[in-house]
Amino acid sequence: MEFKSSHRDPFSLSPVGWNYACAARGLHAGPRGGELGRLRYVAFRDADGRACVLDARCSHMGTYLDKGSVANGKLRCPLHGWEYAGDGRCTSVPASPVIPPFACQTVFPTTELGGHVLFYNAPIARFPMPFFDGVSVDDLLPAEPFELSGDVPWYMIGANAFDAQHFNMAHDRKIVGQPVVDSPSPFARRISATYEVGGQTVRDRLTRKFSGPLVRMSITVWGGPLVLVTAAFARTTSYGMVLVRPIAPNRTRFRVIVWVPRRKNAAARSAIDPLDASIRRRFIRAFLEQDTAKAGGACYNPATLIDADQELRGYFDWLATVAPAEK
Repeated sequence: MEFKSSHRDPFSLSPVGWNYACAARGLHAGPRGGELGRLRYVAFRDADGRACVLDARCSHMGTYLDKGSVANGKLRCPLHGWEYAGDGRCTSVPASPVIPPFACQTVFPTTELGGHVLFYNAPIARFPMPFFDGVSVDDLLPAEPFELSGDVPWYMIGANAFDAQHFNMAHDRKIVGQPVVDSPSPFARRISATYEVGGQTVRDRLTRKFSGPLVRMSITVWGGPLVLVTAAFARTTSYGMVLVRPIAPNRTRFRVIVWVPRRKNAAARSAIDPLDASIRRRFIRAFLEQDTAKAGGACYNPATLIDADQELRGYFDWLATVAPAEK
């Protein structure tokens, strides 16, 4: 039997925030596109080599610009050859010497981070692309991203962090002390807690042996679709960037980029860091696969939250202020 909530979903199907566009290296072969809710977008490199993301429907007749090409840093429509610069301006109409005033594309704030192109799916970003506290991009090495999908609404991915009860039930992680919840920004909600690594799986035993029996986790949700995770053990720290993308009201795909601290020695950076990143990526993927499977079907219903769900209720109340339902 399908679960039906008794209230109207207060969250937009397509939240506004920082999203994954494509791998930066992919732009060398031409434009790359995708869909995010009602938006179809296209990424390409302009004449200055900058990654740009525009609305992918040509202002002329709505043709998909991601099916076109790039010539001299200009995005060319595959149907009529109209060309667009990185700032969205049309610079050439082959069939006419006059460029009509409507010939422009919406431009989205864009950044490159660790070999990836990210964009904000609104013309003006309410906040800059955040990063992990206390470190710079140069301090960390990103592993190859991986994707997972789950039968949950998009907002449950971030909410999972504020469901402190589930860590013990689903992952053999016993909370030590009380979690701390705060908002480092009006557009961010953070929970920090210490967990004891229990369990007798191979992953759990290896984690205790090489990393330590306790982990201090800090999880920050930025605007809804972006989650930054810092997991600090006694002997090492791992970082995770989760980019959430709704693909249906109760179906979500999320891309995860695991980051590891770079070693100071050049030889170690070359030989050990990639292996370290690959191993941690495998561990974190297995952890999240387990989480995703067990969370299947979960959704928000304020009438069923209990006193033990205080942090979870606070998260949903906050999220409703930054990711309201679409009109």
